[in-house]
Amino acid sequence: MTVREGGEPARVPARVPSLELVEGPDVLQANLGNVASEARALLVATRRLHGVEVALDVPEDAALARVSRRRAGQVMLLLLAHAVDHAGGRGVRLVVEPPDDFGDEGPSFRVRTPDARLSERELHAAFLSPVLAGPRHRQLARARELVESLGGTLVGACGEDSGLCVTVSFPAPGLSSW
Repeated sequence: MTVREGGEPARVPARVPSLELVEGPDVLQANLGNVASEARALLVATRRLHGVEVALDVPEDAALARVSRRRAGQVMLLLLAHAVDHAGGRGVRLVVEPPDDFGDEGPSFRVRTPDARLSERELHAAFLSPVLAGPRHRQLARARELVESLGGTLVGACGEDSGLCVTVSFPAPGLSSW
């Protein structure tokens, strides 16, 4: 695009090609490994990590899920932001699992925060409703709602030794190998 400034044509930089328009069509197939890398990069760029290391464990092959790419990214951002807020100085680990070869189990990912401590009551309230969760765990409730809108499941477990582990499973693709 050219604009005249004092009679001289000037080049105006085009939009950054990596940014997507929200109004544009959404892709209903997501490689969870790529989505995880992009979510971590966005948190780094916005300085949201506050010095907490986020380790990614993604498979070499694509972990494809038949879900909205944007929604899957929103879920990862919510879970990673919650994990970073409750990391307690230790790192956060995000593990992506591809679907099995027979299509019985769908793709999934786990966010593990070793130093996070939630009681069973807090964990249950956090997954029940954003209103009941309170400001500290509202991100978990919102992530659960998004995952359920995609047809997936979100399960959380909190142990004394392992900390908080949130697992998101998406629907299985079916018998894709036959």
